[in-house]
Amino acid sequence: MKLEYLWLVLFTLLVMGVFEQASCRVVRATRKLEAKASATREAIANAEERHETLELERASQSDPAYIELCLIRGLGLVPEGYTKIYFDDSEEKKRDP
Repeated sequence: MKLEYLWLVLFTLLVMGVFEQASCRVVRATRKLEAKASATREAIANAEERHETLELERASQSDPAYIELCLIRGLGLVPEGYTKIYFDDSEEKKRDP
């Protein structure tokens, strides 16, 4: 009679061990997926922010002040009546190791 119970106990321990292994794998996979989901949510938020910025830029393309600002920023052009100031940082780069 004791031998039958011993096999039952051993079988139960074996099943519990296999269940524990599977449970650990599921927890690890869940953590990985949660990290990926978090990174994806962050990427979506950044993309939506960028989208809004681009929409605002697109909407203001007919505004002369915006066009002037783009020319100043992008091409470095200076409108008449303004003074262009150029900072030469090449000497500063030479001094900083």
